[in-house]
Amino acid sequence: MKLLLAIINNPDHMTDILDEFIKEKIKGATVLESMGMAHIMAHYTPFFSRFAEFGENEDRNKTLLVVVDSDQERARVVAAIERVVGDLSKSDTGIVMTLPIDYCKGLLQEKGEG
Repeated sequence: MKLLLAIINNPDHMTDILDEFIKEKIKGATVLESMGMAHIMAHYTPFFSRFAEFGENEDRNKTLLVVVDSDQERARVVAAIERVVGDLSKSDTGIVMTLPIDYCKGLLQEKGEG
C-alpha cells in the first residue's frame, strides 16, 4: 500500500478530478486545503511578494490524499488527475508523489477482499 499525495495548483479542478475518480471507481480520497511556501512568505517578506503574483490562480491549492494498493491503481489515479489538469510534467498543474505505508488501521475493505 502507498499513500498518493497530489497537490493541485488550481483548486477549481478538484470537483472535476473527483468526478473522474467516481468514473474510475477510485474511492476514499481526502481533500485538504493547502498553501505553497512562496504565498505564505509573501505575507511576511516583501521579497517573496513578487512570487505570489505569478500565475492566475488563487494562493491556495488543494491537496488530495488517496491510498493505493498497486502500481496499476496509482496509474489510474494519476491518469484521472491528468485528464483534468493536463500533463503533470508541465508547469502550473500540480505535483503527485507516493509514500510507502508501513502501518494502517481503520481502512475498510470491500467484501471479498483480504
